[in-house]
Amino acid sequence: MSKLKVSTIKNYFLAYLTPALWAVFIFLLSAQQSLPGFSVSIYDFLFKKSAHMFVYAVLYLLLFRAYQKTNNNKIDKKNYIFPILISLLYALSDELHQSTIPGRHPTLRDTGYDMLGVSTALLYQLKLI
Repeated sequence: MSKLKVSTIKNYFLAYLTPALWAVFIFLLSAQQSLPGFSVSIYDFLFKKSAHMFVYAVLYLLLFRAYQKTNNNKIDKKNYIFPILISLLYALSDELHQSTIPGRHPTLRDTGYDMLGVSTALLYQLKLI
């Protein structure tokens, strides 16, 4: 294998390692039969939905950074679209994963909160909020 190919593979590995580890963190949270929360239902709801938004906003930003690093730091529409699509696919697969965990229930509403986090990060990144 040529040095250029090894260097390229190493760059991709290093760029996508952090988002992959964050995805593992999300997976491990989803694998819990019950998550800690509050006894007051409105606080529990706000805490859990905020957590959805936060972890997916971070996933989007990590994917954005990785995509940018592996594409010569150019800024174009793909820099935004790729991480959004990967975040959406991961959010959908996360809900599918939750369907296999006793005590957990998948909902498309949670995917909506995940994407609300992604959208908030994108709007902030574009300096629109």
